Amino acid sequence: MNLFGAGLAWALADDLVTPAAQGEAGRLALSAAALLTACQAAMCLLKPDRLAHALLLRAGLVLSLVWFFVCGILPLWWMDEVDLPVKWFVLLSLAVAGGAGAFLGARRFHARWLAFGEEALARHYDREQGLLDWDALTRQLAKRANARAPSLDRTRVAVTAAAVVFLLVAPGYVFGAAAAAVIAWGGLIAPGLGWSAALIGATLAQAAAVRRLQRRDGVLLAVLPQGMPRKRSRQGQRRR
Repeated sequence: MNLFGAGLAWALADDLVTPAAQGEAGRLALSAAALLTACQAAMCLLKPDRLAHALLLRAGLVLSLVWFFVCGILPLWWMDEVDLPVKWFVLLSLAVAGGAGAFLGARRFHARWLAFGEEALARHYDREQGLLDWDALTRQLAKRANARAPSLDRTRVAVTAAAVVFLLVAPGYVFGAAAAAVIAWGGLIAPGLGWSAALIGATLAQAAAVRRLQRRDGVLLAVLPQGMPRKRSRQGQRRR
């Protein structure tokens, strides 16, 4: 994905900038992709069999998706036709979209954890063995939260669609048609960037919750081994 993102930046620059600028954009994108890959490889050394470290690694891998969306706008900085204020406007807008996505993702998980965390732990946590079926736990948290607010996703989609339409139409009245096209370009990338940043924020919040749980119970949680029977819920035990 890192290499594919760098290739995307180079391909987009082919029709937008001069050959010299395209080569510079491609070298920068390839160097950044190599650095990101090296950092992700280094994260694999953080004992991925530990649950908290595995979640950190998962968040690090999602950075590849963020990088892909960044590469979709990267050639903008070599376009002489675009004024510097417009470039900074797009950059700050995407930074806000990414930061807001990460914050909302972390906040959403934290709210679910506070509301339903203890109930989920009773079903999926084995303190004596130091095992926690984290994926099943997060699925239960999401299911309970969606059951409480079933219209939340539709509302979020409607707000996002309205924001995209605004970014496609409004810039033409403020910056002119040429700059509006560039801003609309960034506006189309912003939802994907915000969504991928939300995944990172939620995963980091999960890692923080695991660390707090470990400190509270004095355990060191490991990733649930493949093939190990999952902890039965109390409801299932009663039925049996």
